[in-house]
Amino acid sequence: MRSRLVLVPLLVLGLVPNIRAQDDYQPGPDSLVQAGVPKGGLIKGTYTSKEGSVFPGTERDYTIYRPPSTGSGPIGKPSPFMVFQDGVIYNAPVVFDNLIAKGQIPPLIGIFIKPGIVPAANPNALPRYNRSYEYDSVSDTYSRFLIDEFLSAIEAKHGIKLSTDPNDAAISGNSSGGICAFMTAWHRPDRFRRVFSGVGTYVGIHGADQLPVLVRKYEPKPLRIYLQSGEHDNDLYCGDWWMANQTMERALKWAGYDVNHTWGTGGHNSKHATAIFPDVMKWLWRDYADTAKKEIKANPRGDSKWVGYGVLGDGKWEVAANRDRDDINKVAASKDGTVFFSFDSKNAFGQISTANEVSIKSSSLGVRAMTVQSDGSLLLAGEIPNAISEHRKAVSIQNGSEAPVSSDRIANAEGLAVSAAGNVFVSYLFSISNHDQTGKEVGRGFDSRPHKIWFGCEALSPDQSLLYLTEKDGAYIYSAQIRSDGELVHVQPFFELQSPQTGSVNACGLCVDTNGWLYVATALGIQVCDQAGRVNFIIPTPQQPHDVCFGGKDLGELFIACGDKIYKRPTKAHGIVSGQMAPIKPAPPKL
Repeated sequence: MRSRLVLVPLLVLGLVPNIRAQDDYQPGPDSLVQAGVPKGGLIKGTYTSKEGSVFPGTERDYTIYRPPSTGSGPIGKPSPFMVFQDGVIYNAPVVFDNLIAKGQIPPLIGIFIKPGIVPAANPNALPRYNRSYEYDSVSDTYSRFLIDEFLSAIEAKHGIKLSTDPNDAAISGNSSGGICAFMTAWHRPDRFRRVFSGVGTYVGIHGADQLPVLVRKYEPKPLRIYLQSGEHDNDLYCGDWWMANQTMERALKWAGYDVNHTWGTGGHNSKHATAIFPDVMKWLWRDYADTAKKEIKANPRGDSKWVGYGVLGDGKWEVAANRDRDDINKVAASKDGTVFFSFDSKNAFGQISTANEVSIKSSSLGVRAMTVQSDGSLLLAGEIPNAISEHRKAVSIQNGSEAPVSSDRIANAEGLAVSAAGNVFVSYLFSISNHDQTGKEVGRGFDSRPHKIWFGCEALSPDQSLLYLTEKDGAYIYSAQIRSDGELVHVQPFFELQSPQTGSVNACGLCVDTNGWLYVATALGIQVCDQAGRVNFIIPTPQQPHDVCFGGKDLGELFIACGDKIYKRPTKAHGIVSGQMAPIKPAPPKL
């Protein structure tokens, strides 16, 4: 026992010098004040958010670095800039002075902003410390605060003008500030494209441990990212920072990002990041002076493994129809590629021809569900505006003539799908049903009321043997098998969607292609699932989509309803209009 008591302290003491040596990073000349180098100016201030802000009542200090050439007057010319979380870090103002003098970075404005604090309500109370809430969140809340509120406020107050070109903007931070910097650029690549993240907190505090998965599934964004961490970084209840940073780097590289990293032996601090910061700056701003190379692009080397490129290519969304303030809620297509769309709050529907001609037609309904039937007619179910008694009905429209549909169940539809045989599948409230061409019910699905499942939109598999249904506010798409006698059996939650870290999935529209892939309109964009039920990739959308369908020539364009606009995008895939096309048996999925 005595020898153990002596040896343990000696072993511990013996490790201390080694640990210190591992973390003994020293800044180089570019991080130190140099004689004869012009110095930029610093302005300090405090910003208080008003009620109505996403961070109401918060106060935060900030510092603004003005490059040496600007003097003390207003900076009216749009300037490149870099934002830092947690105030002045990395000896950044000194580094700016030195690198600007050498011409290795542009004369930029530095903005060093601290996290918000809600002052204590009384002397015996604590302030509310917003740092983790603001920085560790993977939502777009901080990016909205920074871009829409804070930056515009300091521009007005201090007479500076920040460039709106995202290639002119960088953002950085350490620890929680590091993930905050990444998430701001992730949500708003239209404003920030250069990121430095030191010992970033990509762990399970507010869902950031899922980011490597999202990086692999999301269409690559135009970002340039530098990561730093060390072997002795944090290893806590919410994750291992050292491993999490490596996992992020591998995901970014797999997805084709312009990414670089420096791994070290240090701990959870800013020593190593400070030492490498000048080299990081040179890498982030490389080629900036070359106009032809200045733009940061998605998948710059063309080596991304993103699965969606095999379906989409490198096309972009474009507006197919713009209805100003009208709320477009549904889209559906006919076999010839004509796309129909409906409005949430008015008795009308529209159509987009394959020649991109848009026209609006009147209807007796405010449409809740729509689909194209085997004879080419449009089947609508919805509410009669300003109805006093009967307030729900269904109509069939062909050649501009509207005919009532007698079935009460179809009138109460939340979702509709039609088979090539003319059967109409209806989801409503807590049940699903199958109706033949006369409107007679020939099959039912299970009553979901005990499970509180509210089914919504529908689509049929290409072979028309399965019915797919959305679950209101749920993370699954349900699958029901259609038996030969018309009954709907073996209902189960089958496709598990990628969930946002805040809010619901909000799955609200479905369609399929000839390969059997399922496209789902969600809060995260269009999630695309294989036949085995797995989300393989996610297509970001200009706005949150309400519905999705294939249309256009050869059903080769993807259309989405997004509020007052319909967007379209070319694809390598081809859609299915089940009501007008014979069943297709796709190849089986890889398991």
